[in-house]
Amino acid sequence: MSKKRKRVSRRRLAGQRVLAHVPTFNLETGEHKPVTAARRYIAESSLMPPALINVRRNEHTTDRFFWGEKGLFSAQYAEENHFLFPSLRSIVDSVGEETLFAGLEAVADDWEEMEEYEYAFV
Repeated sequence: MSKKRKRVSRRRLAGQRVLAHVPTFNLETGEHKPVTAARRYIAESSLMPPALINVRRNEHTTDRFFWGEKGLFSAQYAEENHFLFPSLRSIVDSVGEETLFAGLEAVADDWEEMEEYEYAFV
């Protein structure tokens, strides 16, 4: 029997396209846990949001974090809820919604939640 393919969320795909325009930093955990390593790197580098931080835990695992004006989040959360971050809204405005979201047709079950939210403003 063939395995059923997991449905890809268009909302998450849209978030991935937005995060593709955010600067990315890669680092090793060292002796710290991944989130601690990311927080230390942010503090030492005086990193300004938005930024993606890839923390390599071991040769098989990399944890992804999003540094936004509201704090440190998992990159997956930021992809799924990109419309909640004001700094990502500026990216969408500069690149253009038509260009950024081309090919992602609005499907009611994926996008009806987004219609309830507007991009958050500070």
